[in-house]
Amino acid sequence: MRTCDAATSGPSLPASRLRLADGLRRAAMGALALMPVGMAIASRSSPVFIVAGALFSLGAVAAEGKLRPLARTAASALASPLGLAALAFLAWCLVSIGWSEFKATSLDAFGEFVLPLAAAFVLALTLARRVTRAAFWLLAGALVAACLSITFELRTGLAWRQALGVNAYSFIFNRPVLALVVLTPPLVAWLICHVRHGWICSLGLVLLLTGVALSSDSNAALLGLAVALLVFCLAWAAPRLAALLVAAGLVLSAAGAPLVGPLTSYLPASFHERMAEGHSRERVELWNSFGAVVQEQPLLGGGFGISPRMHRTAIARQVPSDRQTMLAIGHPHNAALQIWAELGAVGVVLALAVLLLVLRNVVRLPEPVRSAALALIAGAAAVAFVGHGAWQGWWAAALGSATIWMIAAGNRPETRS
Repeated sequence: MRTCDAATSGPSLPASRLRLADGLRRAAMGALALMPVGMAIASRSSPVFIVAGALFSLGAVAAEGKLRPLARTAASALASPLGLAALAFLAWCLVSIGWSEFKATSLDAFGEFVLPLAAAFVLALTLARRVTRAAFWLLAGALVAACLSITFELRTGLAWRQALGVNAYSFIFNRPVLALVVLTPPLVAWLICHVRHGWICSLGLVLLLTGVALSSDSNAALLGLAVALLVFCLAWAAPRLAALLVAAGLVLSAAGAPLVGPLTSYLPASFHERMAEGHSRERVELWNSFGAVVQEQPLLGGGFGISPRMHRTAIARQVPSDRQTMLAIGHPHNAALQIWAELGAVGVVLALAVLLLVLRNVVRLPEPVRSAALALIAGAAAVAFVGHGAWQGWWAAALGSATIWMIAAGNRPETRS
């Protein structure tokens, strides 16, 4: 969560360039803040907002003539332990494409994943320490507007979408609701830190989001929200214990991902009957199928982003025939299991190194940002271990944006206008 500001002292600039830089920076904040509304309208649109924000912010740095200092700051950040671990993981992702049987699919997935990550990195260096109070209020308004919009659409049966002839299935709101779940913790942290009676505002926000999650089809959102709330409360009371439990949860979930299928096969029929809408039986079969793939290539995996074509790979033909059908689903709905299947044990170790280094930085944050950051990590991990594909751009963009807001939430009040 740590970052550094690219701004440095230098010669005075013309007033026109300062106005341009200020306008571009405000445009960057606006793009980030409006992401919830954009996602409520178009459920995969979050990469557009974070990339636009990064471009606007880079434009502000260029207008100030500080691109060279920014490059030095970026190099320093990448040379840190977290930066090196992230680079090592991305390098392994790229190298693994060399043995992918469908290299075009792998390259497409890599580009979709890396673009929002790069945008978030740029914003962390150029914008996160300069986010204004007005930007946070805009984010709060956008989040509330998105919640109300999603609720209205679900209660009216998506009538206006049907009238327009566009996709009108209720599950299209699963992604927007998940994005709202990860964007809420930094907003809660900021409200508590910098707004009078912020606790009341935060509680209202969480209750509103809970209502939206209950109305949606996303059981993953409910799980992520519940985990985030539990971890936030625990972290507030016992931060070290919470951090240790989050770290242990990440390690056990990642290391044991190939076993999640066999372990969940023992769940009683009554559980599957209660969770029928969440397709629990299908998930167990899916986890068993991808677990069988991992057994055939545990060290290196099949190559980054290969999951959508896994059923057509040579390794898929080596798994038991009753496990092959579910491989056509597209991904295992478990990020850790997907990393095992695509990047092998090497990828799992590198991914864990990144996550644990992030945790190390988080425990050094002041309250309540530390509790909110731990809640964000735990909630996002819970979602990732039962939900969508690991490399989907909308998810990377949502998490990247949440990270920027979390950094900004820890700013001292006097640093923001």
